[in-house]
Amino acid sequence: MDIENISKIEHFSTFVDLSLKEFCLKLSLILELPQMTFNTENETEYAEVNFNGIDYNISKPYKLGSLHECDDNVPKDHNFGIILSIDKVNTDFNNNKLEVIANLISTSFNTDLLYYRTWFSNGFSTEKAHIFTPNNK
Repeated sequence: MDIENISKIEHFSTFVDLSLKEFCLKLSLILELPQMTFNTENETEYAEVNFNGIDYNISKPYKLGSLHECDDNVPKDHNFGIILSIDKVNTDFNNNKLEVIANLISTSFNTDLLYYRTWFSNGFSTEKAHIFTPNNK
């Protein structure tokens, strides 16, 4: 997704004891997403898919603590970064939809999910500190 077409980017992190492929397969099932594309970079593996005006990017660094090194808002023990880039044409995305997605992830993986930032444009973001907890805890 081109940065010029993004209205905002939502940032989450969590710890789940799964491989990237296992995590993404389950995520695709619970959110009814198409098949993701997998790739690697220097220090991380990641997957992404663009669906209904949202680009889902899931990253899992090879080394625990790497997400924290990149952003100290992420706890040191979190091993998955989840980024939702919302396209400007997706005018029906709102906080309720974000909460539905976050609650589904938290509950389906039985893990706390940290919602730590909303990015709006270069140099303008809002830090968050909201934790979504599984409904079955």
